Amino acid sequence: MQETEEGFVRNFSQIEEIPMPGGAAIRWLITHRDGAPTFSMRLITVGKGKSTPYHSHDYEHEIFVISGKCKVTLGSAEKTAGAGDFIFIPPNLRHGMTATEDMKIICIVPIRAAREILGE
Repeated sequence: MQETEEGFVRNFSQIEEIPMPGGAAIRWLITHRDGAPTFSMRLITVGKGKSTPYHSHDYEHEIFVISGKCKVTLGSAEKTAGAGDFIFIPPNLRHGMTATEDMKIICIVPIRAAREILGE
């Protein structure tokens, strides 16, 4: 579905929601499959009491909290984040989130992360 010459506008509801371990769900909004050369954009929803996997990888990512609240584990530190907050996760830092309220976030990762997870 490459439309990058002219760009595109889509609605998130057009994108398949994929369950994640811990109870979260992810929609890969923009990836290499759309012709994006550098970054992927993901919409992640996490219901109250559910979480994203606690993990690490060798690339950074940036998160913007659209709605809700969560506990964020960044290495050995635990922080809280809510609507309007943004989070930076450097490469190789173990991290995860647990929603204390139903939560929606946008997460930006390098294209290579999408290639590794989704394949070509």
